[in-house]
Amino acid sequence: MKKIYIVLLTVIFSSVYLSCDPQDLSEKEVELQACCGDGGDIPPPPPPPDLSN
Repeated sequence: MKKIYIVLLTVIFSSVYLSCDPQDLSEKEVELQACCGDGGDIPPPPPPPDLSN
């Protein structure tokens, strides 16, 4: 039973120690990029072919 507590404490401590810092994340600049050129309108996909013939 004592080993379980030691393992749990080790896991909790390591997760807290290695977790990301919110202040560190806020200091980094995030650049947003458009996925398709300059962010203009993306045309709709063509209609599916008519397979009822």
